Amino acid sequence: MLTLRSGLAASAGPPDLHIFPAGPFDAPASPAGGVFGLVTGLLDVKSRGSVQLRSADPLDPPRIDLAHLRDPDDLERMVEATLQARRISRTAPLSDLVQGPELAPGDSISDADRPGLARSIRDRVSSYHHPVGTCAMGPDPEAGAVVDARGSVHSVTGLSVADASIMPTIPSANTNVSTILVAERIAAWLTT
Repeated sequence: MLTLRSGLAASAGPPDLHIFPAGPFDAPASPAGGVFGLVTGLLDVKSRGSVQLRSADPLDPPRIDLAHLRDPDDLERMVEATLQARRISRTAPLSDLVQGPELAPGDSISDADRPGLARSIRDRVSSYHHPVGTCAMGPDPEAGAVVDARGSVHSVTGLSVADASIMPTIPSANTNVSTILVAERIAAWLTT
């Protein structure tokens, strides 16, 4: 896992990008039938989506707006992360293991073609493994906070949330350990 600061990040702030290897994946386009990839991601997403109830019927699926790359800074930083991933893949010893053409964004899109890179990223962007914030912690429900500093749901007695959904923003790290910390802390409060 590589964490790094984009050109838009504060120099003294936490990393806002990460790059990590993933795979192998089945890929019919690959001569070997499988690929590995360098996955890029944002650790400080500025675009904000939402999850809302569609109706009072609990069987009605919620309205989910992922808002991928809605903030232009998110797209600019993903272009930067893609260029870094390309640089890594073209550097030995990793470059010695690469066979065949780049599948995405693809050899037809050069490093200098920032609009082409942006289009490719928009076409392929998705969420992965670390969603947070659907029940964001904060003092003011009018500002979007769902739970207070102890995980108790505002205006609902006896209901608490103790998972990654209460994190107002994605931590600049894998969310697994952060979620365990949140859950253990709130569990301790609930049992005392």
